[in-house]
Amino acid sequence: MHTATQSDDLVVWTPPKALEEAQSLFAPYSPKFQTVPCNVRTALGKTSVSVLYLSSPEQDAAVENTLATLRNCKVSTLLVYTPRHSSDFAFRVGTIVGRKKFAEAEWVFNWPHLRQLLKARNIRAHARRTVDEKGAFELLDARQRLGLSQEQLASALNVTARTLQNWEAGKGTSQMHKRTRDLRELLSRMDDYVVAPKEKEWLSSPLEVFAGQTPQKLISEGRIRDLVVEFDRLRERQPV
Repeated sequence: MHTATQSDDLVVWTPPKALEEAQSLFAPYSPKFQTVPCNVRTALGKTSVSVLYLSSPEQDAAVENTLATLRNCKVSTLLVYTPRHSSDFAFRVGTIVGRKKFAEAEWVFNWPHLRQLLKARNIRAHARRTVDEKGAFELLDARQRLGLSQEQLASALNVTARTLQNWEAGKGTSQMHKRTRDLRELLSRMDDYVVAPKEKEWLSSPLEVFAGQTPQKLISEGRIRDLVVEFDRLRERQPV
């Protein structure tokens, strides 16, 4: 297995229709993005690590053409990421990759596994600003991100609305870090598992596992820990 050096690049290849989603998902890695098919011969170098992101089912011919493009662009180390797909599609993609003789190719079915493979190649995500164990935490940004009022978030954290107002203003925050632990964990799981452009949609979508209640309602009712636990249960699957 090739291990990248710090100077190596991560390149994400994706169909044009999935570019925005890929840019959001892979943003912590600051990769280069290439759409396929691509008629321009790109000299990536043999030390680059490439991810082929197939976010929606593709016809076999389209996958064949995409891999031909990657071969023409001299891609060597290739990770084929097929989230949210059936095992049948993943098997077909794996078969096509084998036929194209990508000797170092691996296919990945979930985000945690992909992160592990990237880490093994010395490609790491940047630290996220939202969760900081040393105490810095943008509570106002978090509340607005979740679409909650001050009263709703105060209730979720079991504090008064005045306390929440003070925390958002940076006053009397000695207990804030302790009180927001579950909230910070939830935001971290959302960063990992919910594609950013679909985050608002996810927050307002009924969840079958919670009897049709939405994440936003669960949070406002103080059931933040329940969502964290559910994310952990899905850790070996794929982004929402």
